[in-house]
Amino acid sequence: MIKTHNLISAALVGAVALSGAQFIGAQDVSAAELRLAHFSSPKHPMDRLFMRPWTKKIAQMSAGTLTVKIFPGGKLGKGPRAQFKRAVDGIADMSWGLQGYTSKIFKRTAMVELPGVAKNSNELVKKMWNAHKLLAPEYKRVKLLAMWVGEAPIFMSRKKPIRTLADLKGMKIRTPSANQSRWLKALGATPVSMPITQVYRALETGRVDALLVPPSVIKSFKIGEVAKHFTTGLAEAFGRSPFFLVMNKKSWAGLTDSQKILITNTTGAKWSAKATAIYMKAGAKGLNSVRNTGKHKIYAFSKAEQAKMQAILLKARAKYIEQLEKGGVPAKAILAAMNAGS
Repeated sequence: MIKTHNLISAALVGAVALSGAQFIGAQDVSAAELRLAHFSSPKHPMDRLFMRPWTKKIAQMSAGTLTVKIFPGGKLGKGPRAQFKRAVDGIADMSWGLQGYTSKIFKRTAMVELPGVAKNSNELVKKMWNAHKLLAPEYKRVKLLAMWVGEAPIFMSRKKPIRTLADLKGMKIRTPSANQSRWLKALGATPVSMPITQVYRALETGRVDALLVPPSVIKSFKIGEVAKHFTTGLAEAFGRSPFFLVMNKKSWAGLTDSQKILITNTTGAKWSAKATAIYMKAGAKGLNSVRNTGKHKIYAFSKAEQAKMQAILLKARAKYIEQLEKGGVPAKAILAAMNAGS
């Protein structure tokens, strides 16, 4: 939890501008340290390029009166599925994770995984924030700092290449969420749910035949060591996995007004879009790392196969939207909000 220290000298703090108008001065100089937990390696792009630069920015802009210490690799508790709960319970002041690991909690947010919502990830993260007021009930137990999407998923397999929809029939394919499982079933595959930390071993041992994952994992989780075949061409048919960065409510309440302003001004929609851009760049690097190696092969679904896949998934999507509406989720309103202004 937050560690609050004695008031420090105003001379050390000075006057640090926040968005040109807000300042931290002698009247508001309680020092606080926050703990940010996540399950990935400190070498992961989200740690190196997204969260860590932000923590340095926070420390610099607050003249050291607000610091954020990152605890990677499950140091504050193992298990990717429990990341959201760690922030809710205050085990961590902040946590990063995937909504898909607890899909029942995030039925609204998981609509970014619906087929055909956006043509690319940059477009989708903007649509996500267009609808953020309708998604907000899912974050009432925490302070939402950021939510974003990763890059488009691809298929990765060890033995059997996937070049057509017919190849998917009966294959055991790892999926990150209930929604992605739904789409895989519609395509004739058998989904197997598991967190990303388990997929290397699962593919290596044959527990699964293939993975449905974004290409950034080729490097960040070393999947290029066990996967041999990579199939692209899913960008317009499949949705994207959503991510969150949230804060414990008591930790948020314990900050000074200036510290709250600083966090508010450096998080939100624009910061979230930056995370998506980092993922897209990491995905391109991941796929390029297995090009022309002599050990890997990259395929792409033909336009005809893509059209067949999209038709199947859009039909499944329509059925699921009706299920959501019957279950009390305003799915149609969320889609309308996502598309507002586009």
